[in-house]
Amino acid sequence: MLLHVKSGELYPVEFLPLQPVDIKRGMRGWEKAFNWDIYFGYRNAELYKLVIRGNDYIQGVIALERKADHVYIHLIESAPHNRFDTVFDFVGETLVSFACQRSLDLGYEGFVALDAKTHLIAYYARNMLATHIGGGRMIINEANARKLIMLYLK
Repeated sequence: MLLHVKSGELYPVEFLPLQPVDIKRGMRGWEKAFNWDIYFGYRNAELYKLVIRGNDYIQGVIALERKADHVYIHLIESAPHNRFDTVFDFVGETLVSFACQRSLDLGYEGFVALDAKTHLIAYYARNMLATHIGGGRMIINEANARKLIMLYLK
């Protein structure tokens, strides 16, 4: 669920596969710092867009990779209107929760890993229940994955 900041209403979400056309059309105005196109060539990559149920306007995107025993988050990004104007809150938490759900679905017991920028380590620890294990690498264990799923996806 995403929280509409002005109204205080919660909106149900869905995750749809991200397509190359989404990058060209649905992600206009997004920062060009991230090259989402490269992930379409990764063998075990999964790309998803977060939308409000019944609306195809992209609120956030995530690139995941299936590893041997966990899901790795390559890249996660909120739409510009959710970073600067904050139309919807909890986009990042919802995207990470989805990665946890994918991990459970794949039989990885909810385990997720990601590499956080230094200034985001505390944010991921506080908001995503991730544990810093060094060098920017963060992990989410099964118990915390289940908490995130209950908080943001149910």
